[in-house]
Order: sequence, then structure tokens, then C-alpha cells
Amino acid sequence: MWSRSHSTARRRLLPALALLAFLRSAAADVSAPPPDYQRAADYSARHGGRAVLVQKSGQVVFERYDNGWRPNLPHPLASGTKSFTGVLAMLAVQDGLLTLDEKAADTLVEWREHPQKSQITVRHLLELSSGLAPGDKELGGGRLGTNLLGYAAVERARRLGLTEAGEGPPNKFRAALDLPITHATGARFQYGPSHFCAFGELLQCKLARSGLPQKTVLAYLRERLLEPVGIPLARIGRDRAGNPNLPGGMLLTAREWAKFGQFVLDRGATRQADGTLKPWLKPELLDECFQPSRANPSYGLTWWLGAQNSALLAIVDSGSFAPVRSRLQSAATVPLRGPDGKPVRVYMAAGLGKQRLYVIPDHELVVVRFAEGTREGLQFQDRVFLGAILGSE
Repeated sequence: MWSRSHSTARRRLLPALALLAFLRSAAADVSAPPPDYQRAADYSARHGGRAVLVQKSGQVVFERYDNGWRPNLPHPLASGTKSFTGVLAMLAVQDGLLTLDEKAADTLVEWREHPQKSQITVRHLLELSSGLAPGDKELGGGRLGTNLLGYAAVERARRLGLTEAGEGPPNKFRAALDLPITHATGARFQYGPSHFCAFGELLQCKLARSGLPQKTVLAYLRERLLEPVGIPLARIGRDRAGNPNLPGGMLLTAREWAKFGQFVLDRGATRQADGTLKPWLKPELLDECFQPSRANPSYGLTWWLGAQNSALLAIVDSGSFAPVRSRLQSAATVPLRGPDGKPVRVYMAAGLGKQRLYVIPDHELVVVRFAEGTREGLQFQDRVFLGAILGSE
């Protein structure tokens, strides 16, 4: 039988146990290093970094520019541009223009009689598993940045007497349809501009037949996504047909790119002056962008999932680099962990030169990094950088 003395002892013991639990919790908090944005920026600058911006819960909490860069100077995002296409595609799904699992050949008549191209779905294009040849050479524009900025940059390069200033075909959307098939549809992840240009042509055809006021991909991108997000003056390269460079032509300031990241963090909504959220895209549709694809679990619909060597997988996609790719694929499955030791979700838009937009929902963070492609920059590691941001390393 439970005696009165036992009850009294229990009452005396409870405060002591509560104090002990508090002290243990406090000790755990002390042992975890605090977020160190300055250390992250120092690390970035040593590796060719030009800008670091950290936004928490919608507010800029850290911003620094290095190596001659300035806050109001737009920076090429390179392949960081690609992630706009996934979100744009989900807006098109919401608007009833398309579905992810419809056959692209239902719209692209050029593919209807082809035994393999006729099987490509919209999802295959956005997951980069369509089987189309990457198209870097056929759709690119040389090595002088002209493939980022479009024909205007080509003309400038020619005036300066620079070589390798080819701009690629005049209509890159259409040219992508003629690229050969190199792998079975859906079987393999293969990084390159072809999927984005082919998707651009599909969306262009859909818009032309729709009742929407926007009849081109460029108009749809600006009015349906960029303007609501708050970057109506976003700069994007175009081919001679006026098609936007979806694979890699955007130039934004750090704060502008952060607005797009915040839109994703707020699950398809924008923050109003009174603190409320205005929805533009259904959250469940946006979530499709962050589901691992079968061909590459480190990639969703135009977004990298995680930040452990993920973007390197695109560089060593095939050939003699296959063993390296295998090791990187294994490393990419190791999750980033926060101060509490728990895995942290990271959605990443990544571009040549280690341009980065990180969206970290578990910590209400949006992080932008700009960088110059230097030899030191090749040594930049997402895990080290984000470890300082999160206070986990």
C-alpha cells in the first residue's frame, strides 16, 4: 500500500526531476553551436563567393557581398533558372493546361509517330528522364555566357571580337524536338537543356490554344509567376524566336531570388503588407516538385532534393565517370542534419559556378549564394556552408 511518506517524498522529488530535465535540456542547447552566418559568408568568400543572403520567417537576417559584388547587381543564375520551370508547370496544371502524366505527343504532333518519343510524358520532361539527348551542344551558345543571356549577348561578343559566340538555333524550343533519343524513356536521369526546351514548346502550344490572355511562355512566366512573386523586371535571355531560356537564362539580385525561395517556403503564397498570405498555387501541387523521381531520388521536378553533392551528379552522368557517379549518388542519400541531429529537408536550385538557392522548410530558412566560377570555388561544399547556417557544424 502506498503510504503518506511515499506520497510526500514523491512530491519533493518531482521539482528536482523537473530541474534535472531542464538542466539537461540547457546543456544540450549549449553544446550545439549557434547559427553562424558570418562564418558561412567567410567560407563562401574564400571559395569565390559574391553574395550570401539569409532570410528567416520572411525577414532578411543576414546579407553580405564580397569580391566586388553589389546588392543591386543582377547575377546569372545559370542552371539555377531551371527550378522556375517546375513551379511554372504546376501553375499550368492548376490552370487546366496540362497534367503531369499526359503524353507530350498528344500536343507535339512531331512525336506522335516516333516509337519512343510518343511515350514521353510531361513528368518525364520535368524529371529529366525523357530519354532525349541532353542537347548541350545543339541548343547551347558557346562558352562565353551567350547561352545564358541569349542572342543579345552573342551580338555583343561578336562586336568585341570574341570567338565561340554561336547562339545555337534561332528557335530552341522547336530544335529540341528533333534531338535523338539516347535512352529508354523514364529509365535514366540525364541532365541537359533538351527537356526544358521541349517542355517550353509543349506549353507554348497549349497556351496558343487556350483561352488565357498569355499566348507565349515568356508572357505566362512573367504574368503567372514572376509578377505575383514580386520580381516583374526579372531579366531572362531569349532566342531569336523570343523564347525564354528556361534551362539557364535568368539574372536576378540576391533579394529577388530570395523572393522566389520564400514563395516556395510559403507553399505557393506571397506575404502581404498586413502579414497575411495570398495563395497563388495550391500547396499539394507545389509539393509535387519535391517528390523524389524514380530515375534519380536526389531530383524531383526541376529541383534538387538535399545538398550533399547532388548537383555534381549531373556532371558525371555517364561514360567513364560512372563509378564516380555511383559514389556521389550514395553520398547524396546521406541527409543534412540540424543541431538536434535530425535530418533536415533541403530543396535546392543549383547553377554553374555554385550558384545556390536553398529552401529549408524545417527551419523557415531561404538562403541565396552567388559565386564566381574559380578554382577555389570548385572546392565549395554545400554541407559545410549549410552547417554554419544551421549551427550543426
